[in-house]
Amino acid sequence: MGLNSHVELAMGRLWSVEKDEIELPYRYTMSVVEGEVPRFYGWYPGSDLMQERLVDVLRSAGVNNLQTFPVEIIREGTDEKVPGYVVVNIVGRVSCADIGLSKTEPLADVYYFHNLVIDPKRTSGLLVYRVNESPMIVLVHENVAKAIEEGNFLGLTLEPVSETAP
Repeated sequence: MGLNSHVELAMGRLWSVEKDEIELPYRYTMSVVEGEVPRFYGWYPGSDLMQERLVDVLRSAGVNNLQTFPVEIIREGTDEKVPGYVVVNIVGRVSCADIGLSKTEPLADVYYFHNLVIDPKRTSGLLVYRVNESPMIVLVHENVAKAIEEGNFLGLTLEPVSETAP
């Protein structure tokens, strides 16, 4: 079992370094294809790595439910450290999908959404959160999306989501 493999950050819950025995810093190795220039994306959702600059933009936009952990990224085959990243836990998993209006397919105990429609009354005012019906989906409020777009982050895709009528 790998370092911190017991910590499932995609579940949206708050983690305790001491209680949950999280070893810090998180450690990653960066692989770059020989002859290529490394690309530094704003967020790597599969590994929960986020540029510190993106975290700053989110917090400046009013997001207050991010838990961050230090990270050490070493470039493969060297001792070169890759600066500017943290591991981010988006705290909050909201059951807001309107399954009846969304186009979905069941996927284990969650859904795959072809077209997600949410009920905004169920979001509890959160600006960033995971969708309970499919925790890999992270939704951001329109104002937060605008701040992200202004930051010109590489590799981030923002798509509008439909809402049910109030």
